Amino acid sequence: MNDVRRLVLLTLAAFILFGYGLGAGTLWDEDEARYAQVAVDMVATGDPFTLRIDGRPWFDKPPLYMWLQAATGRLVGFSEFTARVWSAVSGATSVAATFLIAQRLYGSRTALIAAAMLATTMEFFVLSRVAVLDALLVAFMLLTLHMALVGQDAGDAASARRAYGWALVWAGCATAAKTPIGLVFPATVVTLLWLIRGEGRRWREIPLWGVALYAIIGLNWYAVETVRFGVTFLHAALGSNVVGRIYRVVDEQPGPWWYYAPLLMAGTFPWTAFVPSAIVYHLRRRRDRGSQVILLWVGVVLLIYSIAATKLPNYILPVYPLLAIGIARLCVDALEAASADAPRLMRWAFRLLGITVAIFTGLTGVYGLIRYPAEFAGLRVPLLVIAAVLAAFPLAAVVLYYRGRPVPALVALMLMLPFATPVLVHHALPAVEHHRPMPRIARFVRQSLGPDDVLGAVGLRKSPSLRYYSQRPVVWIDNQTELRDAVCRFDRLVLVVPEGAYREWAASILPSSARTQWQDSGHRIVRKDTAGPCAASGLVTPKGP
Repeated sequence: MNDVRRLVLLTLAAFILFGYGLGAGTLWDEDEARYAQVAVDMVATGDPFTLRIDGRPWFDKPPLYMWLQAATGRLVGFSEFTARVWSAVSGATSVAATFLIAQRLYGSRTALIAAAMLATTMEFFVLSRVAVLDALLVAFMLLTLHMALVGQDAGDAASARRAYGWALVWAGCATAAKTPIGLVFPATVVTLLWLIRGEGRRWREIPLWGVALYAIIGLNWYAVETVRFGVTFLHAALGSNVVGRIYRVVDEQPGPWWYYAPLLMAGTFPWTAFVPSAIVYHLRRRRDRGSQVILLWVGVVLLIYSIAATKLPNYILPVYPLLAIGIARLCVDALEAASADAPRLMRWAFRLLGITVAIFTGLTGVYGLIRYPAEFAGLRVPLLVIAAVLAAFPLAAVVLYYRGRPVPALVALMLMLPFATPVLVHHALPAVEHHRPMPRIARFVRQSLGPDDVLGAVGLRKSPSLRYYSQRPVVWIDNQTELRDAVCRFDRLVLVVPEGAYREWAASILPSSARTQWQDSGHRIVRKDTAGPCAASGLVTPKGP
């Protein structure tokens, strides 16, 4: 089988893995439901540039992912599948790009194993199945890196310029997918690689047409919105949401400098045990270009995000593709006995794998049975089945390895997530839905609201699924003053109120004529059909929505 056929089959298999049951389960708060609603509003307004939330401009993220969602939704209708499918496409594209990068650095065998390892890495698998921006960003960043390596290997200046130009095109797409970080990371790694290898003058091979295409593709949204909104947009889009995340905490997401270490270990499962050995392996080969690319990429991403004040688990998604290549190279070297240390490092990895499975099983028990006993009770059977699958395949891999069958051992690890996915889709997610009341509440509200009713939500600003599934504008209420204002302004008001907030302070503000329509999982839907007590609230606000 030639490499092209391998690449096509790998990409297709990855898409099937990421796309299987993609429409199962409602959209998660906050990001999935928010991005989907932005896409719905984009179609409704016909404006592809100014993204809106609750009718107000929203400058947090570039629009490429929402453009794709809007286009798909307009063609075939909005659904959980159409909201998420571009993440699955992006994940499969990243698998293909990882194959191409590994093939260029090490050859086809390493490329095949690296691509399979990436597709079966836990956090990469999860984020390729949810409607967030990170999988799309990583896909374009990897394509950028691949073309930069092609340019570095080019035999003549014209071929190098063409490759670097294409790298800038993909970097423009990465910038349009999330932020200019789509250019910053690949450019930093490539520049450091040039300097380390004494090729600093290669920047002269970067073509001006590539720079122009980067600006057209990656900065068009920034240019249009700057013209429309000026400094207000620049402060929000670049100041607060790019530069601001480095030196201050945004969205209440702090973390210590070592925040990503345990996340990386958990996210790499079932390949966690191979990470220390792979790091040692490539540090010993730091003069080789392949090891330099891997160490620089992983090091730059982890360093920048560890320094940043704002920390989120999905930020380190770009690490996994190059880490998969690093692990794959160690395994191929060990299988071929091409060096003295690789077999020994692989043995240490499989020893650590047994310990990893024991830790995983213990943490499942601690978090499931001790810390969250009530929540675990309703999910016990599907979660125990998934935990059994996630433990059984690594244990089988350990047994196979110590019986002298290292290749089947690696295959066993690659099969873990494909076998766990049907259980996740058909058993775990339906069980989880019972513990997620907001989509049910939103659908009830959608059916019961009249054309003149106003929907309000008390203390639920981080639940955009209410807006998405009700298909109604929401008045977000965070405190007593805002609730009094809403009661005063709107004659016909329907409120979604958490039970705790209702008992503590909301009930005393609502008029006696307000009545509870429905209760679900600690939330109450309250209807008010009479004029609000404006005089009592001390607020004089025009009535009507």
